[in-house]
Amino acid sequence: MSNLSDSTTDDKVVFNNQVHDPKKKLKTYFFDFFMLFLAVTLGFFVNNLNENLSERQREKQYITGLINDLIIDTVQIQEIHSSIESQIDGIDSLLHILENKDQDYFINNLYYYSFKYLNSAVFFTSSDRTISQLTSAGGLRLIQKKNESDNIVQYYSSSENVEYNTEYCLKEFYKIMDSEKEIFNFGILRGHKIDSLRYLTDLTLLIDDPLRINHFYNQILMYMSALMNYNILLTDLKEEAKSLLIFTRESYDID
Repeated sequence: MSNLSDSTTDDKVVFNNQVHDPKKKLKTYFFDFFMLFLAVTLGFFVNNLNENLSERQREKQYITGLINDLIIDTVQIQEIHSSIESQIDGIDSLLHILENKDQDYFINNLYYYSFKYLNSAVFFTSSDRTISQLTSAGGLRLIQKKNESDNIVQYYSSSENVEYNTEYCLKEFYKIMDSEKEIFNFGILRGHKIDSLRYLTDLTLLIDDPLRINHFYNQILMYMSALMNYNILLTDLKEEAKSLLIFTRESYDID
């Protein structure tokens, strides 16, 4: 059995015939700690970098979807605006007819213009697929450009205002349809096209009450006023859509 001896020479410890240097051991601990810290830090930065790249890819996808939605919206707005303008012109002619009940072919013209311009309604529905995804998933935070996110929110706020007015126009439209069911014989359309109604000789109204006809006139006037206001909102919305489309393409360098 070997003898246990302790001696100190230049801060070195001899134990079981081995020499241990505390300073060297401390350096080893420090090096291991530094490497561990470096590995954790690099992992943190790599993870953040990957997450940032992923968010930028998602942002680009949302922006591409937004551009497609805006293109669809602008085309739809233009078509609906033109359709409503034509409808307003026809309704205005109908109002002139109702203001001159003693004119020749009054009933024929009343049938024709009522059926042609009051029996259908086309309104704007926003292509909001992208904005729905952005808002439902908290995706607006991914839009780094503040002006871009502000403009997006403003556009869809204006779009919601148009849709609110759509509901109002539809309510007025349904009122008119209810009145038409009381005044006109819709069965006539089973054997005749609308354009031929102006030339039929046996057309009659289901009711011939001046008060009821005047009430119908007022309903039409209210509906035309609603459509005119609606088209003004559509014009403003189209300009917002075009501006947002241009701004977004320039901001993200997308053709």
